[in-house]
Amino acid sequence: MTINFKELQDYLNKYGYPYNEMMEFDNFQVPEATAYEYLMHNISRYADVDAMTFFGRKIKYGELAEQIDMTANAMKGIGQSATDRVATLLPNIPEATYMQYGTSKIGAVPSNIDPRTSGKMLLNYIKTENIKNIVVVDVMYETAIRPIEHELKEQYGIDKIIVIPATNSLPSVLKKIVSLKEKMNHKQPISSDVLEIIYWDDMIASTRFEHATDVGFQPNREAVVEHSSGTSKGIPKSIPLTNENINSFVEKHIPTVFGDIPVGTKMLSILPYFASYGAINTSHLGLNFGLTLQQIPEFKFEDFGYIASKQKSEILIGTPTWFSLMLNDKRLKKESLKHVMMAISGGDSIDQKTQNAVNQFLREHGAHCQLTNGHGMSELAGSGCYQFPGHQSGVNAGIPFPYDKYIILDNDRHIVPMTENGVKGCTWIYSPSATCGRFEGHQFGETIDINGFRFLNSKDTMLIMPNNEITFIEREDRTFTRFDGHKIVPYDVESIFTNHDLVKQCMVLPYTDEIIKGRMPIAYIVPVRELSEEEMDTIVYDIANAMLSSDNTNNRDIPRKVCFLTEMPKNAMSKNDFRVLEDRELDGSEYTIDIIETNLASSNVKILVPQTRENSKVLVLK
Repeated sequence: MTINFKELQDYLNKYGYPYNEMMEFDNFQVPEATAYEYLMHNISRYADVDAMTFFGRKIKYGELAEQIDMTANAMKGIGQSATDRVATLLPNIPEATYMQYGTSKIGAVPSNIDPRTSGKMLLNYIKTENIKNIVVVDVMYETAIRPIEHELKEQYGIDKIIVIPATNSLPSVLKKIVSLKEKMNHKQPISSDVLEIIYWDDMIASTRFEHATDVGFQPNREAVVEHSSGTSKGIPKSIPLTNENINSFVEKHIPTVFGDIPVGTKMLSILPYFASYGAINTSHLGLNFGLTLQQIPEFKFEDFGYIASKQKSEILIGTPTWFSLMLNDKRLKKESLKHVMMAISGGDSIDQKTQNAVNQFLREHGAHCQLTNGHGMSELAGSGCYQFPGHQSGVNAGIPFPYDKYIILDNDRHIVPMTENGVKGCTWIYSPSATCGRFEGHQFGETIDINGFRFLNSKDTMLIMPNNEITFIEREDRTFTRFDGHKIVPYDVESIFTNHDLVKQCMVLPYTDEIIKGRMPIAYIVPVRELSEEEMDTIVYDIANAMLSSDNTNNRDIPRKVCFLTEMPKNAMSKNDFRVLEDRELDGSEYTIDIIETNLASSNVKILVPQTRENSKVLVLK
């Protein structure tokens, strides 16, 4: 399918919006291929190149193609039908890649879901997405599947679960060591009296005589379902992306610096598959360019730089905080980063001071790049604009990718003309990689037709300059992003606080944590009456426990600071003025909820009473 951009560009030129200097042609050719066909065509040239590494094991592109075909055979063998969706609750392990393309071959659709998802929230996905099968990493079975076994079978007809050990693709020596340790610790295979448990290797072996045929390309057919970090209603929205969307995402990178990356370049694959930035922006893009994905299934955020150093990663994609945590990592003091040729920051904004510090760190350690930023959305399958060479002024988001168009509309949905000082406001985006904004008959993204092209409301306020450079200003709503890219929905957290008998009001806002060096949630509480210190201790303890067991929030939603107020600040309209609290500096009067986090789990939850108290005290949660 050919998209002619000339007419749209001529139309936008009337309003002063610039032409993209990297856009080589007026016409854009959308690949008419499934994700499977597109990948197989591109990687046929890379058979002897490493497609992935996993704890020392090297998987070449030739083997990748074989594993994908075996996965397609297996999914057909267990009854997965074309157009049916299969939930994949997997970290970054090779099997997550096999599933993404094996399902594509038979026309099925993977729905990539956070493996930390609670059973209750998973049931919401099962219902709204019409899930037919579930594939889950073994370490998450007890929390995600066990509590809902009966509902899965009796309400939704799901009677078998495919389980993948996190260690399944380890090198054989490491796999034997892990197996021995499990035997010594008397670890038993997962079993169930309700559901049939099928382990991955058993599924592959039992379906070896199946033959899955390629269903071929059909226009506007789903390739994958991704999920946002959260919405104002609390449940992450389901975002369908078609084959055209995700293949166009790769194609729009070809005229850029990405198109010149050498085959076999090592890319750190640390962003999760349940985010578009992991499944599409890293995996689909990297594999189709013949890069080597270094799969990292679990990590602590402060280990980001250390992992990149030990892996000799050449392309790093992470959040601003992950990069800032490198600055104080003593393990990196004498390490060389001369292997790093590209460092990309996304998922949150970054201040100039931090970016300068990271750039200095990269220079001092020999990296051949500086930190670059961008703007993206799950709805765009990942990035929409990026700091390309020549457009790296300060902390802006760069310029749009070729064939992506950013414009500002006013409240009446009219294009705001460009001025010599730029134009600022609510940004709407057209991209060939953008979702249609509808899922299962429901509209989840606001769109508007402009000259025959569908523009999507980003709900972001931005400044667009006459040279096409874009600066992110703020989100329209009160949701905000933690340092690691997780979106906090204040309403969900506030509801848990206000359910407590002694809490009158609660407001959840971001603050900059000095230890993590990034944004985290803080809860401001107005109690129903004056409280004793013991009563305040009890409130914080009770609410932290409630959030740890809640089905409506993630452990990453738990505020790291809690502060008691006598009343909320008000603005001139007598509404709670959250901006006053956002500008407030921490003074030691806050409780601290200390949690050890990795990207898969939270543990060792402790509550530290305010520093302003005479007697220190630590409350430990079980």
